[in-house]
Amino acid sequence: MTTEDFDKAAHERVTKWLKGYQRLWLLFACLFAAAPAWAADVYIVDTVKRDDSLTLAETLNQSCVSCRPVKYMDMKGSVRIGRQISYELAKLKADGALDLVITLGKPATRMIARELTDVPIFYSLGAPDADPTRHGSDVISLVVPPSPKLKLQALKALAPNIKNIGFLATRDSLDDIKDQTIAAARELGVQIKFYYVQRPYDVPVGLRTAIQEMDAIIFIQDRVVINADTVEYILQLTLENQVPTLVDNDKLVDRGMLAALTVDPVRLGEKLGGAIEQFLATGALPDLSDDPTLFQLLVNGDTLRQTPGVTGNAPAGLKMVMR
Repeated sequence: MTTEDFDKAAHERVTKWLKGYQRLWLLFACLFAAAPAWAADVYIVDTVKRDDSLTLAETLNQSCVSCRPVKYMDMKGSVRIGRQISYELAKLKADGALDLVITLGKPATRMIARELTDVPIFYSLGAPDADPTRHGSDVISLVVPPSPKLKLQALKALAPNIKNIGFLATRDSLDDIKDQTIAAARELGVQIKFYYVQRPYDVPVGLRTAIQEMDAIIFIQDRVVINADTVEYILQLTLENQVPTLVDNDKLVDRGMLAALTVDPVRLGEKLGGAIEQFLATGALPDLSDDPTLFQLLVNGDTLRQTPGVTGNAPAGLKMVMR
């Protein structure tokens, strides 16, 4: 090999190395450009750990691009553990390592809101179980109750032949949804009737009357109507008379009620991820209302098979889960 050939080969090796180095540098530049300059520290505090809560946390972790890995903390239903979590979060806030807290359930919301200040708290996913007037402006409600229209649609999809649907609850509970329910019933072409009770002692009479007059019954969240003293009687009477029922609680479906509309934790985690990013970037409050795809229809398979006229369908856009 001549000196000229040697110099040429060396030059080619250096050129290849430089090109490889440039490509590597460009790759790192792209990676750093794509990475967010700031990532939020988000914690979920749960009153009692449930599968849906863990699913929500996992989905949120994947959906919130500008969040660090979301941390999940379980109170285990204990006030003592709740206080420990509050102190830990307060320390994280003091160290600049806390940007937002999501609380699940009334006890967790009350505990964290009382002990933690100047931190945004999103609370009560899926159920109206806390009074927003009791907390400061940093506590933001994410209540996502299914609309009366969606409830009527769910029952009509499950049992297409029903024409008369009753609502059994206290006057205060029913008055909150009365106008929406009447408008929805008119739009869907069904007849509705409200059965008012004042005390748990009134439930048997109101329930028997509703069963005689209606094709199906919707029970809204009302502790006067459905509680430890009345639930067994309600289950027994509705199952014996093969009346389709819709509730707001998955545990009641497990005990025999036909169906319940509950929040789909996967869809909620996806929507919440985007809502958190927007809130932290702009301060815009999240709006998760009026989105039927946030819900899933839980159906008791045994009750479905034993109730004439129930086909087991769900409204378009809703996921149906057999229990």
